[in-house]
Parts: sequence; structure tokens; C-alpha cells
Amino acid sequence: MKKLLFSLLLCPLLSIAQPATSNFEKDTLYTTSGYKIYKGQILHLGTGSSAGGYFRYIKFHSSMGKNSTYTLQNSTIQVIRMKNYRNAGADDQNIRITGMITYTDGKKEEAELILEFENAIASLSGQSPELIVPAEFKIKRTIAVSEETVKPAPPAPVEVQKQPAPDELKRMLVADEIKKLFDLYKAGALTKEEYEKQKKKLLEQ
Repeated sequence: MKKLLFSLLLCPLLSIAQPATSNFEKDTLYTTSGYKIYKGQILHLGTGSSAGGYFRYIKFHSSMGKNSTYTLQNSTIQVIRMKNYRNAGADDQNIRITGMITYTDGKKEEAELILEFENAIASLSGQSPELIVPAEFKIKRTIAVSEETVKPAPPAPVEVQKQPAPDELKRMLVADEIKKLFDLYKAGALTKEEYEKQKKKLLEQ
């Protein structure tokens, strides 16, 4: 009897202690913050979090034949369907979305996208998320730094920043696109053959 009472008291505590996880069922994606993505919903995109303004966590599927996500800035996506949900850990959660994109210039396009949903709604150290969600669903992440290892840095010499030459800028853009392709390959959205083909195409430009 005592064991039974102990088990009944312990179960609620265990259920509370379990970490939240994402889930996909009945055409609805549930994120760890409680935000839901479902068929017919209109998603609002912000700006890309990479240095060049490209999206790190919202990418075109390889079937689209294009890699630049810069044009997705401040656009909307109406969800048509979702599939290929993947949850392989905190930094490896994504889903394939077919949606109707409305760009800022008013143009519309049906597209296949890979959404790394947990990272897309996360705000890293105050940076705006790539996928705009209500404040109560925002995920805030900060980089912890030990106070013992922080030492005041000596003042850096003032240098005149030089603009990269056209060839150098092109190489930087190509390298960025190849990294995005590799991320898609790692996420399972691209086969090795598709990755190598797209990579070769970029290098030959």
C-alpha cells in the first residue's frame, strides 16, 4: 500500500520534470515553446540571421533548384502541407513545408521549404528570430561566458575597413551557398548525389 501511494505521488513530479519536446500529428506541428504550425496558417518571416542577410534555418528544398534565401526577407508563407518531420535532437529538428510565398513586392510562388523550426523561432542573444511568432512563444538563447575567463581586451588599433573585391565577394557568396547545401545534406533534405551536383554547379559559376 505504501509503495502504491509513493508511486502515485511520484508520477506527477516525473511528468513535470520531463523536458518539453516537439511533435507532429494530425497535420499540426507542436514546437517546444507551445507554438503550433498547421495547414492553412500564414507564417511571417523576418530577416535572415546570417551576415549577408540569408536565412540559416529556412531554406529552399533541393527540388526548387535555387539556394538564395535573401528574397524571403519579410515575406509570408501560407502552409499548404507538411511532411518529413524530423526530430533527432535539440539542434536537428526540421520539417518540409509546401507553401505559397508572398514576397514583399507582391509576387506569389508555391515553394518547397525546409524549416528548422526550433532554431527559426529562437532569439539568440537578442537577435530577431527568422520566423516571427507571438512574444509568449519566443525561445531566448544566450551564450554563457564564465566570468573567470573574461579579461579586458586591449584596445584594438583603428583600421580602415576595405570593401572586398568583386572576385572575393563572389567566392564568399559561393562558400556560403555551399555551406547551406551541406546543412541540407546533413538534415536529410538532399541526397549525396544532389549535394555534389549542386556544389559542382556553384563552383563552375
